[in-house]
Amino acid sequence: MEKKSKNPPLRFKVQLSYEQLPQVELDLVGFLFDCRGRLLQRQFAKDLELVFDLSKDQRVQRTEDLRLFVAPTTDKRILAVTNLEEMDNYKAYEPIMTALQDDSIVRVAPIPEFLTQFWLYCKCRVKGKLSKWVNMGNVWENKPVCNARVHICEVDPIIFWIRKIPDHIIARVPEAILKPERIRPIPRPIPDPPPFERMALSTSTPPPVENMFDTLSVEEKRAKVTEQLPELSTAIKQNLATGNLNTIRETIVANYAVFHPWFCLWPWWWPYFYKCKELAVVKTNANGRFDTTITYNCFGDKPDIYIWVEYFINGEWTTVYKPPIPCYTYWNYNCGSDINIQITDPRVPADCCCDCGIGGELVFVRTISKGTSVSHIEQDSVLLPPPGQTVPYDRIGLTDASAFGDVWPMTTTVDDYKRPFGGTPSIYMGFGSDLPNNGIYYYRWSYRKKTDADLTPVGDSYKPVPPTGGAVHKGYDFQFLDSNNDVQIGANSVKLGPFSVGGNDNLYIIPPQQPTMAPFNVPEDSPLWHEQTYNMRTIAFDSTTLGGDGLYEFKLELFDQAGNLLSNIPRDTFKIPQHNNAGLSRNAPDQYLEDPTGNVISGGTADAYNMLMRFDNESCDADIFTINVNGSPASLDCCGFVNYKPNGIEATLEITFEATHPNDFAVFSFGVVKGTCGGVGNANAHGMVIDSAMGYTLSGGIYSKNFTPSELLGECYDDGEGKAAFGQNLNVYTMATNGWSRVKRDAHRSAAFALEP
Repeated sequence: MEKKSKNPPLRFKVQLSYEQLPQVELDLVGFLFDCRGRLLQRQFAKDLELVFDLSKDQRVQRTEDLRLFVAPTTDKRILAVTNLEEMDNYKAYEPIMTALQDDSIVRVAPIPEFLTQFWLYCKCRVKGKLSKWVNMGNVWENKPVCNARVHICEVDPIIFWIRKIPDHIIARVPEAILKPERIRPIPRPIPDPPPFERMALSTSTPPPVENMFDTLSVEEKRAKVTEQLPELSTAIKQNLATGNLNTIRETIVANYAVFHPWFCLWPWWWPYFYKCKELAVVKTNANGRFDTTITYNCFGDKPDIYIWVEYFINGEWTTVYKPPIPCYTYWNYNCGSDINIQITDPRVPADCCCDCGIGGELVFVRTISKGTSVSHIEQDSVLLPPPGQTVPYDRIGLTDASAFGDVWPMTTTVDDYKRPFGGTPSIYMGFGSDLPNNGIYYYRWSYRKKTDADLTPVGDSYKPVPPTGGAVHKGYDFQFLDSNNDVQIGANSVKLGPFSVGGNDNLYIIPPQQPTMAPFNVPEDSPLWHEQTYNMRTIAFDSTTLGGDGLYEFKLELFDQAGNLLSNIPRDTFKIPQHNNAGLSRNAPDQYLEDPTGNVISGGTADAYNMLMRFDNESCDADIFTINVNGSPASLDCCGFVNYKPNGIEATLEITFEATHPNDFAVFSFGVVKGTCGGVGNANAHGMVIDSAMGYTLSGGIYSKNFTPSELLGECYDDGEGKAAFGQNLNVYTMATNGWSRVKRDAHRSAAFALEP
């Protein structure tokens, strides 16, 4: 009878050796994986010998399928490795494993000298500063960016990875460099453009109209993009042209620095040619500075340092600086020298300070999503037309703030309240250093709808603002020592609410100045709030769930520690930003208070804080129609020409397009270009979709304007015998903001026509 097979008992030793003894003694560790990449066992080497015992592991079927990886323990983080993907970061040696016998001694090939050079580690101090250009009135200042997370990474030498890059990727390199048919320019990231460039970008001058006829030949485009690239030597070009993959690999390694600008052009290469290992995460201080010591492979040159940055925006860590690795790595970084980075992301404030706390029991209602001051939300009914147009509309509940993602003609002017809110806004507040206490312990945000989108009044009662995610958490960072005894940053959070206390629901705890203080008393070392209590997000909500577009009233109430609703609160408890300086406060005026009495001097009180906000989450529509000839649509054949001289008589030509928004909270930009001559100025228009603009008459959402043939043809008119091709571009942009960025529900349309006699 045939015996049933069983898992072989596996107890064996692996004898290690070096091709060349390293300069210092290394402690080695071996990781044994099965054919599926599952970690079976980890053992430390003793006298260059690894001992494994898998006799009780039922997962092993064939010993020849085992994979062994050996690496030094210099970087203690390797001890946390559990899969092959993580193992790839430690330049481990993988010898070939053959079929094993129980209690056997396996002698594998020596550890290559090439590899052990990467196992020697040195220390390097990495420091620098984050800053951002800020326009302070008419003066530009380069101000520090504090409380940012700086991720410090080392770019691995290509010599280690080159053999692991797939052949089909290597095979694409020669053609992409020698015959760059497809060029993909990378947008200029950081460093910042200097202040004068940023000022130029902020003007109200319209950008050039996109010209669909303005094209380049393949050769012209190739030359335009590659003219700034380093010239490759004849030898490099010859090696790339051989088609021999080994020769191409060796050429890339030998000329790696020369190829960086070329590799920068093709993002699909980056994951193959540039691998980063994160060495540390540090936070910038009040001066925007960071400073830490990292370890790196001593082999070869100094470390190649790459940095990316996160900032805490609207309740989550958000990447604000992460340029292309080949273009923005500090190659052969001079340890201890400053790395100075300019941040351009408009969501990042440059408001660092050493002591920004608020004293007493004050409640400072600051901004919507940390970008729109509540003092810049119109609280009264004011009828005004858009600039340059004549149809007025009510500005109540609208803001004059700019927003990330604004494009021309989305120009904003102080006190021109024209844009609604939408998307998912947050309400930012500051709390005094004496809070929370027994008297003021909780806060609650409620809302009610006042009018529909057309400002028709509606009856509604207050309801709690529903927080996104169902709850509000306040995050903090803390320090801890990793397995390598290096200081690292960790993160955690506490729940602020909602809670039900004393018969009242949807209450939120006013957080203390430090996470170590009551009521949270967090146990970690050196904890710091992600957002300080003097300027923090108190709630975020999805405005599409409130009850439709329209005008809403938001109410802030305060409660004591027992959950009792407070009334007759000293009115100077409630603060809002100064109109001309959002960093400074003023007492909230009556229009922001519920049941205000008296004044500050006479000891007046209020029961709550109120403010109006208008919401709009609708989308735009855009269309461009056939050219009208003498009032009727042109009869176009498949060639697309419009006859502007029917029966030998010049006709009246009419351009028509649709730019609409259900509630008129949108702006449009319409441009016409003629061949490669450029824009047709008298045919261009922009404005708010509420009214006629720049000679175009608005009727039923359709804009129209009449032209003579010579007005459109211009230099191509040729005494009534000329002809030309035209392109039309229409963009309709929503105006709503979530307080930080524009809520984009835009519409776009392009069309073309040609005129002939």
